[in-house]
Amino acid sequence: MNNKLFRRIFIIYAVIVLIAGFFTEIYITSTVRDNYIGNLREHLAGESRLIANDLSFDRKNLDGFCKEIKDKIHARVTIILSDGKVVGDSDRESATMDNHSNRTEIEQAANFGAGMVIRYSDTFKYDFLYVATQVTQNGIDKGFIRLAVPLRDVDHSINLLRVKIILVVLIVLLVTWGVSVWQTDHLRRLLRQIVDFSRSLSKGEIEKRLFLKEAGEFTEIADNLTAMSVKLQEMMARSEEEKNRLNVILRSVPDALLIIDARGRVALSSTSVRDFFGDVYAAGARFAEVVRNHEFTALIEKVREDRAAGMAQFTIESPSEKFLAVRVSPLFYGKDELSGFVAVFHDITEIKKLEQVRKDFVANVSHELKTPITAIKGFADTLLDGALVDRENAVRFIETIRSNSERINALVDDLMTISKIELGVIKVEKTLTDVQGVFDNVAELFKTKAVAKNLFLSIAADSSFPQVEADKNRLLQILTNLVDNAIKFTESGGVTFGIDRGSDGRPFLFVEDTGIGVPAKFLPRLGERFFRVDPARSRKMGGTGLGLAIVKHLVKAHGWSMKVESVQGKGTKVKITL
Repeated sequence: MNNKLFRRIFIIYAVIVLIAGFFTEIYITSTVRDNYIGNLREHLAGESRLIANDLSFDRKNLDGFCKEIKDKIHARVTIILSDGKVVGDSDRESATMDNHSNRTEIEQAANFGAGMVIRYSDTFKYDFLYVATQVTQNGIDKGFIRLAVPLRDVDHSINLLRVKIILVVLIVLLVTWGVSVWQTDHLRRLLRQIVDFSRSLSKGEIEKRLFLKEAGEFTEIADNLTAMSVKLQEMMARSEEEKNRLNVILRSVPDALLIIDARGRVALSSTSVRDFFGDVYAAGARFAEVVRNHEFTALIEKVREDRAAGMAQFTIESPSEKFLAVRVSPLFYGKDELSGFVAVFHDITEIKKLEQVRKDFVANVSHELKTPITAIKGFADTLLDGALVDRENAVRFIETIRSNSERINALVDDLMTISKIELGVIKVEKTLTDVQGVFDNVAELFKTKAVAKNLFLSIAADSSFPQVEADKNRLLQILTNLVDNAIKFTESGGVTFGIDRGSDGRPFLFVEDTGIGVPAKFLPRLGERFFRVDPARSRKMGGTGLGLAIVKHLVKAHGWSMKVESVQGKGTKVKITL
């Protein structure tokens, strides 16, 4: 091992010491200077107040008065009138001096009663501290007394202090360097032995041993490394065997897999376990904490008792609802000794959903067809039994048969439409479509129907969207179904449809009515095949229960999204975001 590591450590500490010394020097010198200047300021302010007690601005030869004061307090004294005129100074003839009203210390004193400033003197080439005090006699502001002292001695003392601090820092660096050189050499020898030994272990030379003399804390490291080398070969062999076995198992199982030991704890899990059961840490946990289902627990116990594989199906709710099929097999590492279980999970959610959809579809179609077919058969039998001679009733019976046959035909047409959309037979070909023309066609189709129910039918279109990317015929079919539904379930008020802009700036089509509305609990089911909020009312109006399902499929085929907002008794609004 070379000296680079220890050189870097020494350089880091040296830099730290230098930075610490630099900021310490700045802090100490700044604090000392500020304290000295603060004390000097308070002293000069006190002197100013004492001078003000004996000062008369009417006195002649104020220059001489200032010189007498300077001899006593060893500070330059200047007397200034309220307008800034200098009437007395200890160092210069006051008559030759400029107006001082714009001096910083005088402005501060005029505003606050006292002022202080440090100003560099171009004449003397060092800073001066100026302290000004406002003089008030009999409630009248007479002027100012300004005292000034040089800061040359202060700066000289600060420089001496700075030199001392630098010397201390240098001494610390020299001592640190000497100690680090000695300690570095000792540590380098110990680390060299440890590195050589660890390198031998990495090469597979496990038979070597490590002995350190006068190593201090490194002795425990050497002992641990030596003990590790004794057991490493055995552990490596066992680990390799386990690794090969588990890799074979994991590669052969495509679904979620848990290997559970005889105590009921998970020894190994496949990566897909998280997809099935959420973000759980399976390794080492009890299987019941990973798969929280009593049916699975019962299956494990049954396999434990029977020593034979078993299967079960169950449902989990978290992290999402899933239907799972699981096969649990006993695991034997030794003869007739149960070592654990292998559980393989298959997600059959989609299969279950498809089965349920098929059952619901068959049930709904059967139910929808049974009523009109029964009506047709009943009235046909009535006619055959002699009602044909009763012309008035015969016509009514035939009209009923025709109405029910039309209902069956509409149902079949809607089913064919949905099937064609799902199979891709009906394709959506988007082009730039004039939405106003589509709106006018829909309004013309339902104008008579709306007037018959005394409902208004209005178009509300945002002029900034004259055209949209859509299949014109399918767009017309979507709006036709939605407006037809709105008129059917509206008894007063009317229906408004058109296009508008959302809060996010995206356009959306809408159909809004003032009808009976939909209870909140039924909103998620709107768009399901054959779902009706009020089955009797819907069938009476001739609905098949597939209108919204067709709309939902066409909207999805366009790549749009649909949302239904409704308040029971107030109306419904369907929004299709483009």
